[in-house]
Amino acid sequence: MESTRVSGGGTEYIARPPLVAARPPELAALGHESIVYEPYFISCPHRVHLADDVVIAPHASISLVEEFRGRQHEPTLTIGDGCRIGRNLLIACIERIEIGKRVLISDRVFIGDAYHEFRDPDRAVLDQPMSEPEPVRIGDGAFLGVGAAVLPGVTIGEHAYVGANAVVTADVPARSVAVGNPARIVSHWDATVREWRPGAPGDGPAAGRRRRWGVR
Repeated sequence: MESTRVSGGGTEYIARPPLVAARPPELAALGHESIVYEPYFISCPHRVHLADDVVIAPHASISLVEEFRGRQHEPTLTIGDGCRIGRNLLIACIERIEIGKRVLISDRVFIGDAYHEFRDPDRAVLDQPMSEPEPVRIGDGAFLGVGAAVLPGVTIGEHAYVGANAVVTADVPARSVAVGNPARIVSHWDATVREWRPGAPGDGPAAGRRRRWGVR
């Protein structure tokens, strides 16, 4: 079986079976040199916008939903210039997810702007409606570690760093580091003294707006 050989940044990579880079023509926007490696799953591709030089690794599942149990939605997914996205990406979008420029997303990351309701104890979760959607925004230059989950309504600031397996239920300020389940801020960049400081900006125990995800 043949291998794919790819050179970049002075390093040669091989892959078997060979990688197949695609440029899905059905997308709403597909920027210069952007590629999605096969295999991939994209529903409602006419609502997906990829800017220039975006690379999405194999086995991405990008699910945009226009109708669920009789309710209509108008989802939009936007991914900015120069993003690099790892294998097994999982996106669930029924309203809006925005990923900024030069964002680095590791393998097995989940990003969703809604979830299946669960509050009726006599009905299967599968048979319950979706929650009210809350837009998700990921700022320019941010990083999402392996296995991270970004839940509805979250904004991740510019150049923020989300550690591996973090479950992000609240906003992460720009230039902060978030880890854990639920994610908490463990350090932030103090521009006044130009150094990293422990904890969240303002010495708060958590980032920005606090949420009790899934509970009203």
